[in-house]
Amino acid sequence: MPRIVGILRADMASGLALAGVDVMPVEDAAGFKQTLLEVVESREYAVAVVDESLLAGLDERTAVSLAARSLPLVVPIPGELRWVDERAARADDYIALLIRRAVGYQLNIKV
Repeated sequence: MPRIVGILRADMASGLALAGVDVMPVEDAAGFKQTLLEVVESREYAVAVVDESLLAGLDERTAVSLAARSLPLVVPIPGELRWVDERAARADDYIALLIRRAVGYQLNIKV
């Protein structure tokens, strides 16, 4: 069965651990990069849920290498939660960004 791992700051990792996801808390960008590369090399996980701010801090070479791999699928999630007026927030923006990144082009679906 495919496994999921969370590579996040300790405050975010708690929530995923409660949901039964394996977590590897990290403290900084250097620890994040090392842990992520260990997860990729281990081939134990199908999905790696990561803090998007830590992922954005990776050097270009590492980011390109990760994007070229099919497993684990690296899923960034926002680390900083903030209140947004519901009229200003578009629920599909974040999901559309993830799909566009995974597929390679924009999909427009009308319901």
